Amino acid sequence: MPREQTSNVDAWLKRETPRTRRALESASRHFDTDDSLTVNTLEAVYGQESSFGTQLRERGSAGAAGHFHFEKRTAERYGLTVSKKNDQRFDIERASSAAARYLKDLDSMFSKKTGLSSGKSTIAVKNVSERKKFVLGAFNAGEGRVAGAQRLAEKAGKNPRLWSDVQKFIGLARAGKDKEKETREYVEKVLSYEAEFAIKSPADKSSKQKKPGKRQAWCTEGRWRTIDDRPVFICA
Repeated sequence: MPREQTSNVDAWLKRETPRTRRALESASRHFDTDDSLTVNTLEAVYGQESSFGTQLRERGSAGAAGHFHFEKRTAERYGLTVSKKNDQRFDIERASSAAARYLKDLDSMFSKKTGLSSGKSTIAVKNVSERKKFVLGAFNAGEGRVAGAQRLAEKAGKNPRLWSDVQKFIGLARAGKDKEKETREYVEKVLSYEAEFAIKSPADKSSKQKKPGKRQAWCTEGRWRTIDDRPVFICA
């Protein structure tokens, strides 16, 4: 009989470190009862963004890099330092916190009509489970593109509060067909990973019921060293 293939989630859970699990649990405290986001959502986003920690890319890059593949501008927007000497996108605690805060902000943006810096505005999606699809789509494609796709869907007589309708207009919202396909597959994969993590992950699912801890004073000057086979930033 052919050997059953190990899933990406199973393989990751075997090599996940306690530090990474604690970082994801702690970051999920930024979620609350107004959303349907959990530590399993964050695990799934981490897995999809970084191929479960195997593709972090280049430090200091302006493009997507680190545990959650933040672009430099988004990383700095959420308080991360990005430089060759100190790229906090590669720090699992800081990156996880930034990712969770971004996901929560996106959930808030799509929970009500919200004006964006691009001049567009979102259309409120009240169903929390449906809204999560918009949140994940925006994490991948950007909130401006998803808001634009909502407006295009509405003009076409489709439901701007239903992801299955809106996703078809991502390409027309200044994204292109390739990005539309990428975003559609991204949402599907993250939701699939999330469901699998919900069954298999030992992460504390009650973390979102706890208040986020006080943010630490993070240094911006220092150097990277490898300790116990993992990168550690030593403050100057």
